[in-house]
Formats: sequence, structure tokens, C-alpha cells
Amino acid sequence: MTAELWVESKKEAALPPALKIGPVTLANPFFLAPLAGLSDWPFRRLAKEAGAGLTVTEMASATALAHRGRSTLALLATDPGLEKPFCVQLFGKNPDHLAEAARAAVDRGADLIDFNLGCPARKVVGSGHGAALLKDPQTLLVLVRALVRAVNKPVTVKTRPAFAPGVGATVFELLPRLVDEGVAALTLHPRPASAGFAGEADWSLVARLAEKSPIPIIGSGDITSPEQALERLRNYGAAAVMIGRGARGRPWLFRQCLEVWRGETAREETPAERLATAERHARLLGEMMGPRAAFKLRTVLMWYVKGWPGAAEFRARICREESLEAQLGLLAGLARRQEEVCRQVKPGPERQ
Repeated sequence: MTAELWVESKKEAALPPALKIGPVTLANPFFLAPLAGLSDWPFRRLAKEAGAGLTVTEMASATALAHRGRSTLALLATDPGLEKPFCVQLFGKNPDHLAEAARAAVDRGADLIDFNLGCPARKVVGSGHGAALLKDPQTLLVLVRALVRAVNKPVTVKTRPAFAPGVGATVFELLPRLVDEGVAALTLHPRPASAGFAGEADWSLVARLAEKSPIPIIGSGDITSPEQALERLRNYGAAAVMIGRGARGRPWLFRQCLEVWRGETAREETPAERLATAERHARLLGEMMGPRAAFKLRTVLMWYVKGWPGAAEFRARICREESLEAQLGLLAGLARRQEEVCRQVKPGPERQ
């Protein structure tokens, strides 16, 4: 189904919702990508509340989850009343561990299991996980088979076009074999793994893959605005778009995507609204992590103030604070200054 038909399905209430992955129905085609340091439960909650059609956990080690490691189980924190469907992403290279991890995830409410075949991080690739598996397609298929056979939930994969040009298998070569193994959908980040996040994502590869695919193809990479998200849907044949780095400090981006999808103008957040969302994010992290949250907030709160005057000074000051309340006090002060800047530059009647 094309993006144009999905748009029409929103206009015609009698038509089916945006997308199905196996038996799992997604309300809209705007997904939060699995990203270490971003897609923990507090941020997934904010994204889901803003309207994300699907949110995916940070990638969890299959070996650690198979052995019920406490810190790995914590990655599966969720609220089943809000985060439905619930998608857990796994990485691993041991088929028995992957199968057991998938069963553990389903026991904790997972509706979808995603297999990471695209992470380009040196530590991940160096240990033979993530995108490294593209260099060994036979092993990759054994692992996928183990996942699909382990659970009665749809299994999806997230990958890259190839590990590097001329190295291992390409996603175009793998697609029919993945479909034969029972993979229900595939997310493509259209850069080779060897490129990391350098250069521009080549969305023409998403279009080529979607044209050949009997399963939904989800596109990911370089989406930073709701207009870009809709343009990718309309022009590249993607069943959905997955947004990761572009959503940092902007969970409301999913609300804006829905507004543009409905033919409306995306409403920008005011500094006061940014502050309220950042404060809520901080307190959710505090509830989950306790005093350790202050360290993570040194990074997280900077996402929310990007582009504001005084952000560099704020970074220096926040890194000296070890309590959540002190950090939020600094954030509130910066937000007040930003509100004043907005009032000063807002055009009066004679300038409109």
C-alpha cells in the first residue's frame, strides 16, 4: 500500500489503519527507532504519548536476556496500557540465546521482535554482532530462523544495504531469503554499515527494495522534520518511516508528523512547552534510575535546549550539578530567557 492510500485511509474512517506487520496493527506509519541512549522507557513513553505509531526498545543483548540479566531486563520496562504494540529489539549471534531471549521478551509482553542486523558501532561489529552479520549471510539466516521458530509473534529485522561495498551480502540478495524464513517486515537504514552515519542516507535504496518486497519496508535515516517524514512516505514507497536521532529532545516530532499527515500545519513547541516536556522526561528518568539519572541528564537536557542562546554555558553549569532539582532549576532559568528572546523578536502588527 502506498503512502497516498494511507493518507486517504485517515480521511476515510471505513478504510483499514495505516499498516499491519503480520497480525499486529499500527495506527500510523511514524515510528521511533531503537537507539542506545535514546529509546529507553521514559523517552518511548513521551514519543508514544505524542502519537508515535510504534516505539522500539534499545537493543538488548540476547545472551544477557536469555540469562535474565537484571540490567538487560530493565531495558524491557514498559506500560502495557500505553505502549501497545510493544517491540523489543535484540542483538546476538548465538541461536539458542536468541530463541530464549525472544521467549523472555514475549513473556514480558512483546508483540514484535526486531533483530538488529545494522548497528555499525565498533564495539558491536568487533564482537561479530549487528552489521557484522551481513558478512556471513549463512549464519545470519540461521539466527533469523531460530528467532522465527522460537515465538508466535512477528519477527522483523533492521539492517543496512550492505556491510561495505563488495563485502558480504546485500540487502537485495538477502530479502527473498529473509522472507522465506518468515521475516514479517524489514527496516532499512540506507547507508552501508562501514559509513556509520557519515554522508547522506540514500533513500533511493529504500525505494528499490520496497518495489521488490512482498513484506513492508520501513525507511530510516536523516529524518529531522515532519515534512521530510511525509515526503519519504510519498516518494520512496516506504510502508513507514523510523525516526531516531532526529527525535532527540523532540518527542513532539511525532505529533507534528501526524499533523502534517492530516494536511494540517505542524505546530511548533513554545519554550515553556519544551521546558515542561524536558522536566517530565527528567522526572521519569529520576523515577527509573534514581540519583544516577543526574549523570544521564547532562546529555538528555542538552537535546532540549539545542539552538537556544546560552546553551553552551548551560552545558558547562549542568555538568557540575549532581542533583535533578538543581539541573531543572538551571533549565528553567534558560527557558525563561528564551521566552524573553521570543517575545522580543515576535513581530508586532506594524511589522506583519
